[in-house]
Amino acid sequence: MEEVVTMKRGAGAGDTPDVQAYVFAVARALNAETIRRWDAVTFDAVVVLSKQFRYYSGRHILIAWNPRFGWSLGIEGQRTDRVLIIGGLGIGRRPPPEAIADRTDELIADLLHLEYRARDAFPVPTLVHRLDSGPSPTNRTERGSSGG
Repeated sequence: MEEVVTMKRGAGAGDTPDVQAYVFAVARALNAETIRRWDAVTFDAVVVLSKQFRYYSGRHILIAWNPRFGWSLGIEGQRTDRVLIIGGLGIGRRPPPEAIADRTDELIADLLHLEYRARDAFPVPTLVHRLDSGPSPTNRTERGSSGG
């Protein structure tokens, strides 16, 4: 079962206080609404922002973290056990929270520009299921613009 943590409750994600503090600091730097624990293999944490993309049916924007490859930008799936990943932030595995906030804002601004001017150039996200909820053990990710 997924644990959803609101920023008001002040908890983070991950198994160690260091990871929890880092994820919470990132969420604070982004003025995020929610932190979700994930499956600790695909992502350790998903940080949901209050911002949305109209192009993606008004779904909330999020960033997801895996300590081995860093942060990725995405949107919420139709269910809380799925996210749609647009792409990596490209700033390392564990950059400072302020760098994550700046890069996230930059990518969101670029995508909002596309949303209004070049809809056909909008990236197609990759659907990622939590490992404990995917459709089958061999089909963990799907490519497509519909989340579901």
